[in-house]
Amino acid sequence: MGDAALNLAVPAPHTATDWPLRLAQQAFAQVIEAPAALDRFAASGRRQAARQALSALSVDDRGPLERWLALQLVTAAAERARDALASLAGVDALLTAAVRAQLARTAAAFSRAGGRLQPVA
Repeated sequence: MGDAALNLAVPAPHTATDWPLRLAQQAFAQVIEAPAALDRFAASGRRQAARQALSALSVDDRGPLERWLALQLVTAAAERARDALASLAGVDALLTAAVRAQLARTAAAFSRAGGRLQPVA
């Protein structure tokens, strides 16, 4: 067995450049997970944290964030995905438009992989 096969179980070391994307994913997960369950003050704080995380991202990291958000929406229940899109629009309109553009591609890739989808409006 070659070295590459033996190293499959070893996670790749993370660099400092990975952290802004990870922090942005964490901030946006808080925004889209429970948008209706929060009072306005708490929701506003989460949106602000997501805006700050988004501004810290490089241009190269925006694409992976958009694809990750689209995957979160594709795999969510339809009603929850609509609420999450509305919450996402409260953070950044351009990001929301980019995520909407990714939805069809992500849904197609997910269905090719054998997943079941709920349509997102």
